[in-house]
Order: sequence, then C-alpha cells, then structure tokens
Amino acid sequence: MNVSSLIGKLISKIVIKRFQIPGLSIKTPDNKIFHLSENPEKDLGTISINDWSFFWDVAMGFDLGMAKAYLKGKWDHPDLPNLFKNIASEYKKTNFEYAKKIAPVKLYSIIAQSIKSSNTKKWAKKNVSAHYDISNGFFKLFLDPSMTYSCAVFDTDQTSLEKAQETKIKNILSYSEIKKHDSVLDIGCGWGSLSMQASKDFDANVTGVTLSNNQYKYASNKIKTAEMGDKVSIKYDDYRNIKGKYDRIFSIEMLEAVGHTGVSDFFSHCSSLLKDDGTLQIQIITIPDEKYDSYKSNCDFIQKYVFPGGLLLSLDNIENASKKYGFKITNKVEIGTHYAKTLSHWREKLEKNFPDFSHKTLNIYDYRKFYYYFSYCEGGFLSKNISTYQITLKKNN
Repeated sequence: MNVSSLIGKLISKIVIKRFQIPGLSIKTPDNKIFHLSENPEKDLGTISINDWSFFWDVAMGFDLGMAKAYLKGKWDHPDLPNLFKNIASEYKKTNFEYAKKIAPVKLYSIIAQSIKSSNTKKWAKKNVSAHYDISNGFFKLFLDPSMTYSCAVFDTDQTSLEKAQETKIKNILSYSEIKKHDSVLDIGCGWGSLSMQASKDFDANVTGVTLSNNQYKYASNKIKTAEMGDKVSIKYDDYRNIKGKYDRIFSIEMLEAVGHTGVSDFFSHCSSLLKDDGTLQIQIITIPDEKYDSYKSNCDFIQKYVFPGGLLLSLDNIENASKKYGFKITNKVEIGTHYAKTLSHWREKLEKNFPDFSHKTLNIYDYRKFYYYFSYCEGGFLSKNISTYQITLKKNN
C-alpha cells in the first residue's frame, strides 16, 4: 500500500462522515458499506471505492479530487448522471462544504483558472487546442455524422441525434432571419456543419473561424470535397483578428470560452463587424444569475479537466454586455432540457464505440474523462443548475 492509500484509509471515516448525501452509500475497498444518510424516498446507489487513496484525493481537492480519482479508476457508480443531479442540490447542505475553502489542490486550481480565463489571444488558443485537438477520430465516436458539437433540439423522445442536430441548425438559421446571398461570419465554427448548411440553404458567403487546428483541417477538407470552396472558407485564427462587415454573425456555444472579461470584447467586436440591419445569433450555456458571482471565483471539474479557461455566463451578463455595445435581445429560447438528452446520446455512443477505438490513440483515462464530463453536465441540466439559450440580438439603431 502506497503512502496516499495508507493516509486515505486512515482518514476515510472522517471524509465519509462529512459527505452526507441522502440516499447514497459508499463501499470501501474492504467491502464495508456505509449508508451516508437514510432517505426512504431516494436511492442514489453505491459509490464503489477501488483504492483507499480516493479519500486522500477528495481531502486534497474536494470535488476536483473526486473527479481525479474517477479518471484514474479509483471509484465507480452505476448511474453517474443521476448521482450528479442529486449531489448538485445536496452537497451545500452538508458539513463537507467547508473543505473547498482549504483543500490545497482546489485552491491552486482556482488560481490557475483565473490566469487561463484571462481571455488573452495566447491563452484562448491554448485553451481551445487543449480540448478540441485531441483527435478528430475520438470526437467521431460520439458525435452525429455532421460532427455538430453543441446542444441539439429533439422534436420527440424518439428523435435521433442526427435529426435533432439538423433541427437545431434549421432553428438557428430561422431565428437569425438569414436571407439569400447574405454574408455570414461563424465564430467558433467547429467542424463546419452550420457554415456549410447556411451556404447550402441560402447561397450565403460564409467565413468560419476556429482556433482548433484539427477542426480547421477537417472543415476545410470537407468543404473542398463538397466543392463549396467558392462560398465557404475556414480561417484558423482568433475571431478578434477578423475584419469586414457581415449580415449575420453566428456564435454557437463559443461564448463559454471568452471568460468574465472577454464578454465585453466579444460584443464590442461583433458590433464593429455586424451591419446595421444584421443579426447576431448565439447559443450559450448559462448559469443562474444568483449563482454567477460565487461560480466565477471557483474552479470546477469542467474548467480544470475539460475546458481550461472556460466560464459560463449568466443571462444578466449577456444582456448588460450586449446592451453596452448597442445590441438588444429580440428573441430568446431556452433549450436546457434538450442538452441533457444530447449529452445522454453522446455518453451512450461513447460507451458503445470506444472499445473499437481505444487501441489507436487514447487510453482509458481519456474515455473516463469524457464519460464523467457528459454525466456531470447531464446531471447539471437535469437539476437545472445550468441551462442553454438560443438568443437573437439586433443593433438598437
């Protein structure tokens, strides 16, 4: 037994005592089961601890330590989305809340997050590359054939992921009031699905922008293969370097990457790029207004392990920053419940397809990171701790 496992075993009962989540049980490596808090109306299943060092990780990093332990295979649970849905609403009621204020890994990560979210062009490129440049092949494991990596919109529970993504793109185009031959800027264009659809449906001249080299190469090749190069071009660049005037600007789940200070820069630059009669159409994951201040001074699993430098904004942030640069919100559609379903599809596809891919470039750590990420966010949407909106903005001329 190594030192961290030895210490973990010694402090295990202290950690368990602090971690009182109603309806949850913990099974330790010696097969003892601890029922954290009796709740006849709720059964959250059992966290099976595979290594005593789990408790050391949690003591050192709070929720980040719990995440680290999962990524390294130190614990498992049969229904992670449901676990996270309930933990999100319960953990602040426990005596364990104090730990995040003194856990050293947590404190260090909060400092690192404040640097990474500074929204400089250097950090923006590093942060995007850290997530999106893993492997196009890996993303193909769980995305639909169009490689659309954002919340879909499901007409029914039986709607396929592919069809739901088509519906989302159709809605985005409709809300934007795009017209034939419009000039379009797609900020954070991903693998190019929205850019290409806008050109196909409206004969639009589209410029897509991404800071991911893998996305740039993939989207450029897809456009070339489709013989759409005269209408759609992809730039490997920071959106703040883009010049010109556009009828429509799209930003689909990109604002989460700009940070607290970057939201003003975003609307300022979009105002300079958008024609007076144009529209700015965004899709964004949000956090409730009342939780924003405490959230932005924290560092959670997503920010440390998945989207470094990322930060969810609140509706107040968006409205206030956009108004400052002459925008008014003309349409707002909440689709948060659809994101829980989207994430469920991604998680199930990843679980199904990863075994045939794992021998190529990625290991079980990467698989567990994305499985945890999808489950963590699914729980957040199910508990309504986060949501997603499609927002249309116009210049307030």
